Amino acid sequence: MKKISIAITLMLCLFSCTNKSKKIIIKGDIDGLKNDMILVYGADKNGDALDTIYAKDGEFIYRAPVDTFTQVTLLFKNMEECVIFADKGDKVKISGDVSSLDLLKVDGGDLNDEMNSFKESIADISKSTSKLKKEIYTSYISGNQKKYDELLQSPELIKATKGIKEKAAAFIRSHTSSLVSVYLLNKYFIQEKNPDIATIKELSNKLSGSVKDSPLMQQVNKLINTEEVLTAGKQAPSFLIKDIKGAYLNLSNFKDKYLLINFWASWSSPSRKENSSINSIHRRFSKNHFVILNISLDTDKMKWKEAIKKDSLSGEQGCDFSGWGSPLVQQYGVEALPTNVLVDPRGFILTRNLEEKDLIRKLEELFIENKPTN
Repeated sequence: MKKISIAITLMLCLFSCTNKSKKIIIKGDIDGLKNDMILVYGADKNGDALDTIYAKDGEFIYRAPVDTFTQVTLLFKNMEECVIFADKGDKVKISGDVSSLDLLKVDGGDLNDEMNSFKESIADISKSTSKLKKEIYTSYISGNQKKYDELLQSPELIKATKGIKEKAAAFIRSHTSSLVSVYLLNKYFIQEKNPDIATIKELSNKLSGSVKDSPLMQQVNKLINTEEVLTAGKQAPSFLIKDIKGAYLNLSNFKDKYLLINFWASWSSPSRKENSSINSIHRRFSKNHFVILNISLDTDKMKWKEAIKKDSLSGEQGCDFSGWGSPLVQQYGVEALPTNVLVDPRGFILTRNLEEKDLIRKLEELFIENKPTN
């Protein structure tokens, strides 16, 4: 799963505040970080960053006003993240090395101590793939999609990911009343491109105490329900959205056709990269009873239209300009971009979130005449 985050309602209030006792102070000292920019998010990393930290020679001090307990995520330029649990008045210190940003130590509070213990349990696995993760990031930012896809499927990474997930599951089972467990459930199981709902339900059922009623867990449960609704064989959720000319589109517009719903946005680099594949798939299969509906999470109409034109994006276009707040995001369980859903002519879901090769293979099965001959 590309994926990429779960929508959580906890967010930092980043407006002026004169009561210093309500501030959290995050001090960082990271060897080798140099002069880098760090993005600050609340628990929800789907939207825009809430703030920016500029580190100088690996050091920084960040202050933010909060009214209650907060989960803060620092996102570094190589897409590694460091989660911090803090309450008003807390002082937190982050330390470590730039070569292992996912293993940074966070001092300050019991939950951060628990998170540190989990990081220690996966340290050997994480360090064993540090070179590979660097290659993956390099191929991604350079636009080498073929190498990027190959590295993601490498046995080394698959083995490491499996090992880390086993550690995360073990932690959750032994820390049933910890918010760290909810974070790990989200990060390692829910944020996958195709989440294993059975495992997620099993682990979430282990949780107890106040975490069961936390906003974080409520959102997890909401996603579980959404995923169950969107399994293969279930009726696709109905929708109503305007196309690029202002006319309304709904599921019945595509009756008796196979429909690929492609969620994307002009500001999403991964989905923009996939647009050429969308065009290729449309050219190849549109002569059949097959259509593509590209639903954008844009909020700016002009940027949306400019991206469609620049990418020569094929198929029908739809956007309600609500971004991540769009009802369709919830209805179709969109947690990252791009996301796709393949619907059959009766309106039932066939499959979700297929990579390009798998999607083409599935369409070849549906439209035998387009299979390449040897």
